[in-house]
Amino acid sequence: MAFPPASHSWLPWWASVGTRPLRSWWPHTWWRMAAPPAEPPTVYLTFDDGPTAIATEALLRILHRYEARATFFLIGHHVQAHPQRVRRIVEAGHAVGNHTFTHVDAWQTAHATVVRELEHTAQAITAHTGGPVSLLRPPYGHLTPALCHWAGRHGVRVVMWDVMPADFQRGASAMSVARFTTAYVRPGSIVVLHDNPMTEPITLQALEAILRWGTARGWRFAALPASQTGS
Repeated sequence: MAFPPASHSWLPWWASVGTRPLRSWWPHTWWRMAAPPAEPPTVYLTFDDGPTAIATEALLRILHRYEARATFFLIGHHVQAHPQRVRRIVEAGHAVGNHTFTHVDAWQTAHATVVRELEHTAQAITAHTGGPVSLLRPPYGHLTPALCHWAGRHGVRVVMWDVMPADFQRGASAMSVARFTTAYVRPGSIVVLHDNPMTEPITLQALEAILRWGTARGWRFAALPASQTGS
């Protein structure tokens, strides 16, 4: 049985469950991955805002301990500051995606500026991984039609989430984040957490609890693919 839902605020429920009826407005955006019936239930953990000096390495150690794979949405100026950690992420079998260069808000920033940030970040990531960057998550989850159109023209998939336990929010705890995630996760769920020093104490403990819970039930934790059917 899953833990009971978190209660630190209304935001996790709204961002995870309340938005589900609205997702058809963004048909080319991934919120949840298709779940083949013959495979074990799969969850796609994602981490925004890295790489960082301490949190990234700790996240990688926990993921390794459970043989779990994840996807890291990276900020460009952090990539430039910690290139060795970008390589560590990829060498460990995880996927990486674009989270802009300075964490700009697409709702409050000129589209041309957002595009420059995305392109600059993609160049920085490619320089250290040798591969293309085909995944994008807009900071704050702030989608715009222009952003989605740009992504589609450039073969980049915009990734949102199915479960957002708000590990960054005041009042959150490791227990509330783990409880909310395990209560609302389902096969194919994309879960958003953070690789950020401010959330590190909460996120690391919550991740351990989530992985322990899922592994005991035969769930699989995978990195997002470059191309697959999502919903």
